[in-house]
Amino acid sequence: MKKLSIALKLTISIFLIAFIFYKFPIDNILAVLKNTNYIWFAGSFLLGELIILNQAFRWHYLLIVPKEQKPKFLSLLKYTIVGYLFNLFAPGGVGGDAYRSVALGKAHNVIASSVASVFVAKIFGLVALCLLFWLALPYSEQIPEQAIWFMGASTLLLIIFCFCIVFNPFKKGKFGIFAEKLRDYKKYPLHLLAAFLGSIFMQVLVVLMQWSLFKAVGISVHWSLVFAVVPVTILLTAIPVSFNGIGVREWTMLSLTAYSISSEQLLASLLLGYAAIILQAVQGWIIFVTKKN
Repeated sequence: MKKLSIALKLTISIFLIAFIFYKFPIDNILAVLKNTNYIWFAGSFLLGELIILNQAFRWHYLLIVPKEQKPKFLSLLKYTIVGYLFNLFAPGGVGGDAYRSVALGKAHNVIASSVASVFVAKIFGLVALCLLFWLALPYSEQIPEQAIWFMGASTLLLIIFCFCIVFNPFKKGKFGIFAEKLRDYKKYPLHLLAAFLGSIFMQVLVVLMQWSLFKAVGISVHWSLVFAVVPVTILLTAIPVSFNGIGVREWTMLSLTAYSISSEQLLASLLLGYAAIILQAVQGWIIFVTKKN
């Protein structure tokens, strides 16, 4: 069943990408890439490094364990970087989150706390994305009505989900242990506040990273458009209907910026984004292999 699911997702991604290159010839996209401003691309990559650093700091605040079991920050940073290697194989960072939460949890015998901390960080990240969208929307033009409805529904579902977490009724079993770890956060409001502010800062960095990729291929748009488009794209690509969001990401961005950005320039910026993702995965692979050896 799992193999069938992967095959289906891969088929959808291949079909969507093939249709994109049919509609927008690859030669035109490569012509844009030839004029890439690598200073802006380097800036985008550095922003990605700051995102990794921010994730490790946020994890440090959310990992509530006894002092003697608390991993060093460098250890948290290493597991976060290696997580980017596993992000290549699952949408929305799920692969990396699963790896780092379980691997660090096993290494320090704090699996429930580790999984809970990464879970809360993920929820905070999604909430921060919705917040950025609604703050940018009044200043944005030509955002499709469907995108607004989608973000409205996503925000409502997140609010309901967070309410269920706060009043989680589970007491027994493995899920009960996990639920108990979530309830423990009520005792650490300052940790939650620091982690939430870190999530907002991280999502701002994510948007700025995409803005830098835009600048690298000569795209110049108002900041509000980027802050509105990126959250919608990230939330849609997190839906597991394609292989790591490939294809869905491209069509979402094309639809949301059809009247503002040249399609060839947009696709060129997304290809540069994949290059940055691969560089981050290579970092993770180097640390993973070194640590394994």
